[in-house]
Formats: sequence, C-alpha cells, structure tokens
Amino acid sequence: MKMVTPTWAGFSAGCYDFGNQCRALMPKLRLFSKQETVSTPKVTEQSKSLTDSLRQARTVVHFISTPGGGGAEAMLLNLVSAMDQEAWKTVVIVVDGRAWPESMTKLREAGAEVHDLECSGFLRKTTLVKLVKLLRQIRPAVMQSWMHHADFVGGWCARLAGVHHVVWGIHCREIHRIPGESDLRAAVFRKLIGASSNVVPTKIISCSAAAMDDHVPLGYPRAAMVWVPNGIDTKRFLPDDQAREAIRNELRVPTEAPLIGFIGRFHEMKDLSTWLRAAALLQLKKPETHFWLCGGDEHELGDCARAALSVMPMRSQIHFTPFRPDPERAYTALDIFSLSSRTEACPMTIMEAISCGVACVTTDVGDCARLLKGAGRVVPARDPEALALAWEETLLEKPSANNLRRHAQENFDISVAARGYENVYEEVLKA
Repeated sequence: MKMVTPTWAGFSAGCYDFGNQCRALMPKLRLFSKQETVSTPKVTEQSKSLTDSLRQARTVVHFISTPGGGGAEAMLLNLVSAMDQEAWKTVVIVVDGRAWPESMTKLREAGAEVHDLECSGFLRKTTLVKLVKLLRQIRPAVMQSWMHHADFVGGWCARLAGVHHVVWGIHCREIHRIPGESDLRAAVFRKLIGASSNVVPTKIISCSAAAMDDHVPLGYPRAAMVWVPNGIDTKRFLPDDQAREAIRNELRVPTEAPLIGFIGRFHEMKDLSTWLRAAALLQLKKPETHFWLCGGDEHELGDCARAALSVMPMRSQIHFTPFRPDPERAYTALDIFSLSSRTEACPMTIMEAISCGVACVTTDVGDCARLLKGAGRVVPARDPEALALAWEETLLEKPSANNLRRHAQENFDISVAARGYENVYEEVLKA
C-alpha cells in the first residue's frame, strides 16, 4: 500500500529540515560558546531591590502563542496570579502579543515579567533565534509551554538553550491545524510531536483527564502525564446585578427577556452551527428569547453556522460582539451559558459562568460533565433538538445562583490548580 509512503517521507523530510534549521542556527546563536555574554540593562536601585527579593525564587518561563483569546490563555493569567511569588519568579514569553495589549498588561499586573517576540509564526527563523537567545539570557529552572505548537517549538528551543527541565501543557483533546495546513503537513507534525514527547519534556501537564487518553495513541508517554484541572479566580467571577443591567442595555436586550450566551472563539470545534440551529428551534417556542455570541463577528462563522443563521426566525434577537476583556461582567448578563462543542478538554468558560451564578448547558464532551456534577444539564454533541430542549427546561427551572457559586468555590478555585503546577515543577527539579 503506497499511501503510507508520502507520510513517512514527509516525516523524514520534516525531521531533516528541522535538524538543518537547528544546525544553521547554532553558529549564529553560539550555543556552545562558554565565553558568550549577554548585554543586560543597567541595574537601578529599584531593580536591585527586586532582584534581592527574588534571589531565592526559582524562575519558571511560560511560552505561549498569544496572551489572550482562549481558555489556555485565561488559565495562564490565573496561574500567574496565584503562583507563590516568594518561591517562583514567573516569566511569560509570547510569540506575538501585539493584538492583545490589555492581556499583556494584565499579565504584568499579575506579577509576571513579560516578553513579546513580535513574530508572525512559530517556525520562523526570527522566532527561533529570539526565543533561544532569550532563554539563554533568562536561564530558567523550568520551561512550561502551552499547547501543541508551543510545546514542540518551545521545548526544542529550550533544550537547545540548555534548559534541562521542560514541562509541556495539553489544553485540548486534538491537535488544531494551522489555517491552510495540508493533510501531509498535519500528519508530519503529529509524528514529530509524538516522537518529541518522549525525549523533550520531563513532565506533561494535562488540564483534562479525557485529553490524556486521547494523546496516548499519538505516542505521548502515559507515565509522564499529570492531570491538573484548570482553575479560576472565584473572587473575580461574581454575580453582579449592576453589570447585568449595563450589559443588557448595551445589547438592547429587555431586562426580563431570557438571554442565552456563548463566550469564546469562533473555532470549528465549538460547532456553532448546532448552537444556532438550537436557537432557531427555541425561538419558535419562546420567541422572546435573545441569544448572544461574544467572541467575533457573524462573518467569522463557518459556512454551516452562517446557513443556520440565515434561517433564524427572529434574526434581530441574535447578537454578535467581539471578545470582551471583561468576561466576568459578560457572564452576569446571561440566564444560561451554553457550549455546543464537538470536543473540549476542560473548558474554563463553564467554571467562570458557574462562579458568576449562571446556569450552564453543555455537550457531553471532554471533562464537561465532570465539571458540572449535577450543577447543569449535559446533552449529546451535534444534537440541536436536545440542546434546545435543555435550554427550555433550564429556563423553566433555573438552579440557585448561590448553589452554583458555592459549587465553583469548592471545585474550581485557582489556588488548588496553582499548587498542582508548583508540585509538578518541584518534582521535575528533583528528577
């Protein structure tokens, strides 16, 4: 069967090309020169004081594509805020943060030292050069990367820079393709990252138990994986009647009208076509209901989702807004927060909505049912009829906001997750 040949040929070529890139970069980076020095800014009294206070703290570098726009990015901010700053100095390196100035500011305000490579992609030569040089300058005790492409590129660059302790981060159940990526290139990347998972990371943190099972067939070593569920700042995500009224006024949604919402990226895995088809079904039964998709414009929807939107009975009651930097206020406007995803790992949005006292309905994917534990309704994926019925039943019998809030405080607080990450870092340093 010759179908296998192109994949392995591509895999071999991919390995060869990556090796050539590394060899080409080594002379420029002088990776093996013990005499190389890196210029540093003049030390001020203030920076000296800060250095003295952090002298005993070990440095952990977090490497991620962008600082905002998704659950993993939100989790990173939560983690930075909750880390023990006396024990750990946190540094965040992003590939390109220029489109996310508010998120960059929040990371700094949370206590992180933030570096923006200002590069347009992971496998650009400038990205690799800047990242390796920066890691050689920082010399972290631990390098933590976030999501597959950052794991692969960040992990290998960390090894080239002499970082001995690398931790990968799984935040989704499948490897997302880069827009325009061919089948062959995607297959090569799966082979490369599966093979690399056995030699690059010391440990692999997964936010989802289901995602761990999904990665074993890719070649990930089960023994290296550790389950650390996501967490949120439950003091930030609170019920807020004033925010509820203000957001509804912005959307022009009547105070008493039911409002069902989605907050997140318009990614195909979110299956917003099912969400919109369910909305159309519910509008026929409850025409007073409004729907809000916060995270993009309708033109960013896929073809199937746009088709569902085009036959909406009351199109004026479907609201689209860009992603907001204050999701804690956005949730409070909702009567129901809902996911229709075909796949998830451990979605932060469910945790955040419940912490705000908002009822949740989600598809039974990833760890969603485990998160709810009776605090919401779960329906099969790709079933708009079941989703619409669950919305209708929830509107008729909404759970107590106080009970939802208590559920979030007991199960989702970021302090638990932060200790989990710190324990993994301590373990790899002892290895």
